Amino acid sequence: GGGGPLDGELKAPRGGAEHRHSPSPADGGGGRNREFDDAGDDGRSRRDRRGGRGRHRGRSRADSSDDRRRGGSRRHRSRSYGDGDDREDGHHGGGRNRGRSSSHRGSSTSSQSRAKAHASERYADQPMLCQFVWKKELEAEQAKEFKQKGGDDDDASMEDTANKDENVNNEENKPPPLFESSEAESSAFAEYNIKYCLNYVRTFFNHHLDDPWFRSRLSPLETYRGAQRERLRSAAEARELRKEILQSLEDMNSGVIPKKDPDCAEYLGPPKCNFVASCRLGVGTKPTSVAHHHNSYHQQWGGYEQQHENETDMQHNVLQGEDRNRIERHAKSHLHSFIRIESCVKIVDVPPSVSDDQLLSTLSFYCGTNKEAGKEPPSSVWSDSVRVPVRDNSPTDPYHRTAYAVFSSAAAKDSMLDALHKANEEAERHHHRGRDRDGGDDRRRRKGQEGSALPRVLDLDVDCTDVYGRREVDADGRGGVPPLSVGGSKKKDAVEGAKLPQRRCTVFVSTSPLAPSQPVSVLSAAVSSRARISQDREDATTIAGVLDEVREIEGGSRLDDLLTLLYPGNELRSTDDEDVLDISIAYLRRVHLFSFYNGCTAASHVGNVLSFSHPAGTIHLRLRDADEILAKMAEEKAIHDARAKALAADAAKDGEMAGNVEGGGAGETKAEATKDMLVTRLNDSIARALEHVEELSKRGPSCLVDVETDAAALSIDEAERRAREDWIENHGIHDEDGRARCSFHFCRKLFKDKAFLHKHLLKKHSDQLRADCAKCHDGPMMAAWDGDACRPVPHVLIDCGSKFGLVPSAVMGSDRPNAKDPEPELWREEQERMAEEERRHREREAAARAAEEDERRRREAANAGEKRKSNFVDPDDMVEEKVELSFVEVAAPPPKKKKKKKKSLL
Repeated sequence: GGGGPLDGELKAPRGGAEHRHSPSPADGGGGRNREFDDAGDDGRSRRDRRGGRGRHRGRSRADSSDDRRRGGSRRHRSRSYGDGDDREDGHHGGGRNRGRSSSHRGSSTSSQSRAKAHASERYADQPMLCQFVWKKELEAEQAKEFKQKGGDDDDASMEDTANKDENVNNEENKPPPLFESSEAESSAFAEYNIKYCLNYVRTFFNHHLDDPWFRSRLSPLETYRGAQRERLRSAAEARELRKEILQSLEDMNSGVIPKKDPDCAEYLGPPKCNFVASCRLGVGTKPTSVAHHHNSYHQQWGGYEQQHENETDMQHNVLQGEDRNRIERHAKSHLHSFIRIESCVKIVDVPPSVSDDQLLSTLSFYCGTNKEAGKEPPSSVWSDSVRVPVRDNSPTDPYHRTAYAVFSSAAAKDSMLDALHKANEEAERHHHRGRDRDGGDDRRRRKGQEGSALPRVLDLDVDCTDVYGRREVDADGRGGVPPLSVGGSKKKDAVEGAKLPQRRCTVFVSTSPLAPSQPVSVLSAAVSSRARISQDREDATTIAGVLDEVREIEGGSRLDDLLTLLYPGNELRSTDDEDVLDISIAYLRRVHLFSFYNGCTAASHVGNVLSFSHPAGTIHLRLRDADEILAKMAEEKAIHDARAKALAADAAKDGEMAGNVEGGGAGETKAEATKDMLVTRLNDSIARALEHVEELSKRGPSCLVDVETDAAALSIDEAERRAREDWIENHGIHDEDGRARCSFHFCRKLFKDKAFLHKHLLKKHSDQLRADCAKCHDGPMMAAWDGDACRPVPHVLIDCGSKFGLVPSAVMGSDRPNAKDPEPELWREEQERMAEEERRHREREAAARAAEEDERRRREAANAGEKRKSNFVDPDDMVEEKVELSFVEVAAPPPKKKKKKKKSLL
């Protein structure tokens, strides 16, 4: 991070060793990782002590493990510059907000923190800066240095300049410009971009150097060994197919008559045996609801949802629910042998540091030590490709994978699951024993769980100690004592350095069968037409024949031999081509992992097929009665064309015939192109597959991967052999009497002769030998990584200021990797948004002014009408007369005199 100096060099990460990362699920298994502090008092991890050539410089894997061990969390924060030109005012803070929030929805401020750390934060201490923020940081650093330098000069000459005006030399106090031109600025930023991305990808390389998935991707020898392992699996699956056919023919000879499937077409007739009946694909029915192939499952134990979606399957209809279960019974012979007999278990949420051999060893522990019938350990473990984070806030853990353990029988698998279930119950009882001191709840729980069915998920505790423990316990390559650590002692460092730091993680074993989850799709009517059957049969048998020859499938188990076994003599000539095609497609999928109807490509290993991440993981059914559907569609099209011609004839009377005829021809051409699009795509895929198998035939069976990879693999294998011999020779001390002593400073055991010493070294110190042999892969892996243009690295975070925050961008390029600066595009969109908002604001203001003008005119018109109305006198109108009363100077009459009563004389 950081803007760097003026020449564009990358600065050292800020914070150094004090930087802390959030706990990484990639090294611990989704937050359940446990590490034991047996590496020493100095706190150094296994990566701090390892050696080995070929490692990139930069942040190593040890730094990440130390950060995780220290705990804490430090997230990337975006920078903000609040004063400057108009671009800053409207983009990076400041300016007029018009009542809106100034922070972008993707910004990362101190008051807002992301719920989950971005995947790139494991490999970069600071986010990359966009060109605008990068330049502003350089300007701030330059201004600070210029101010400090100017302050020192002012202090030295303070007495001479005391009487001068402070504002005279303001122009001279400004720092010089950083770049001479915009081209120089762009060139310096491009150099900063390349150096940042180069350090980023090299840190990723050092972090995942010894991960199994990473080695199988980059190491030519690991790729070569994977191809050898896949050849062995193909030969074993071909033998299982032969056994199934022989068993089906034996059942037929014993009187078992296979029933014809009611969903099968009438022209096929009854199948010869059960194997042929379960191979038929022409039983597809149109689903009631059309949906794209989207296989997803939610795992309650991990709290995430894994989704696999094939874009090439979107042209087909996927059968779900009841239809899928019904069709699964028809296509049972297209399932792999271990899926069909339910002898395979799925292991999910496997961290990238866990190898298939470690899973195999852990599962074998629950199979028991006695090799009894039905308790055999798993024969192999297959993993799919790791989940590379391609979008932000993904619920899945990055670079985790799904593994599949294959057992010899369903009984052996059930025995292992029972033992694992008992171990889980014991661990649960031990966990709750402290809470239930009286034992009441424990007894009730045990009573309720006895005899109950297996749960959907079981926990599997795996020892994921590094298989390539590159430790500096061998100072001189001959078992010498390493330098003393600070505050340590010679004996203590010798004992502790001889041990690998133990690491354990928890993965999850699914107890559900895999066959019901097999995705099945129905092809379109055009691809399912019976007119294609003969040509598709010829192409499928040709591809299978070449692959059998190239991969050296043993005689008797090849496709031609199996067809002859099913239809001996001249019976094959009279067999319907559709049955032969379906058997060939089943053989290609099971033996060669080849998808005929979806891309005509083969998977590199069976793990991708079992996880449905490859097109071969989907079974494709042909649509039943496809010819009748096509005939009906052709009839409807003919009726439509007849109506169009009639309309064109009627329009010709009005002089519009030419335009209508031209438009009708264009519509017909478009309809034909749409109808034939799926057929054309399939034909092109078959043609490319035929060309590919022809190239494989020219290479011959001796070429497993390609000429360059095979040569590099043999060279690394020879280097490993020499390194093994030299290591054994250098770690033994031979006496004159023929006795031999182990030269490791922490061992020093004495043996009778050299042979016993060799056995001791291979048995007790094999981890040091593996670490020494692993160095032979570093150089070729580094060369392959530097030349890879599409590296599986997370998108790097680019700080685009407080307005836009941290924006992810892909790292592209091989020798000069770089990430596209998203800030100019975001700024352009922001300007367009602001311009659009300004336009709408002006429209609202204009509308408001127009409304006010209309209201003013209406009021003026109303007032003018009132004036005209006041000049007109209506005689019928009632006139109100007002009378004013005045009481000023009113003469009041004098009061009346009282009359005197006369007295009566009587």
